[in-house]
Amino acid sequence: MQPKGFEEGQAAYASDDPRSLIGQFRRLGEDGPAYEIMSLDGDGNIVIEIVESDERVTMPIAEVLEDPIAETIP
Repeated sequence: MQPKGFEEGQAAYASDDPRSLIGQFRRLGEDGPAYEIMSLDGDGNIVIEIVESDERVTMPIAEVLEDPIAETIP
């Protein structure tokens, strides 16, 4: 069995700089809506914008990293 390498989402955060996540598109869970990572707030959370609704939501970085990269939008 071949060892797994870094996926795109993990590699993008390898620098320990959460600003490197800005501009990525991810999904809320496997089948949820796509969202774009917009910015960081002052508390170390990520501000996202859901593509379909233009709604802005704040999420902890750990939750964002658990979401898969969106391969298609919407």
